[in-house]
Amino acid sequence: MRPAAVYGKITDAMHRFIALAACLLLAACGQPSRTTPLAAQPTPSEAPAMTNETPTIVVLGDSLTAGYELNEDEALPAVVERLLAARGVKANIVNAGVSGDTTADGLNRYDWSVKGAKANLLVIALGANDFLLGLPPEQPKKNLAAILDRAKADNLPAALIGVALPNKDLDPREAAYAAIYPELSEQYGAPYQANFMAPIAGKANLLMDDGLHPTAEGVEVMAKDVADFLAPVIATLD
Repeated sequence: MRPAAVYGKITDAMHRFIALAACLLLAACGQPSRTTPLAAQPTPSEAPAMTNETPTIVVLGDSLTAGYELNEDEALPAVVERLLAARGVKANIVNAGVSGDTTADGLNRYDWSVKGAKANLLVIALGANDFLLGLPPEQPKKNLAAILDRAKADNLPAALIGVALPNKDLDPREAAYAAIYPELSEQYGAPYQANFMAPIAGKANLLMDDGLHPTAEGVEVMAKDVADFLAPVIATLD
């Protein structure tokens, strides 16, 4: 479990980061969600080729992916899958979120959570816990790059959900974190969604009492933009 003291140590700058980035991927509490983690499966040598079958999309994330204190069908991956289906876009979206995970945690469970699911597309949604834990930005950037390298070696297309900060008065550490995702997107040619929490930022009626995690209604709002982001990406899968 992530120490509750982590939240107490968040500076005003961190609050600004979370408000502007809408606490992207925040899961510092590290409490388990009601969503059951992926079961271990055999590891394939490469991502399977697409035919006319429904593609498998793995969302590698933390509590915002896992669905902190939500039912499985209320978590973001399930809601996005439902919204895509309503548009006629077939996708099996696998919830590979673990509450409290950092980028290092995501990298460490790549074989289990990604290759084990025989994914056709990887969506990486990690990084805010690294920020809250005070890790230098070079560390999450290196870990995210390593995940992207693993996906590339497996011929697995990847997309990023990251942090975009519009505030021009960021301190150097905030600015360095904000730059990680667009830089990696350009370097790896990975599609990039800047901020999936933006639609509910500062809206208390769509956030839990902690002010950090979305309610089921908040997830519904978030999922619309994520579905908009993923639909054209899915369309490019072979």
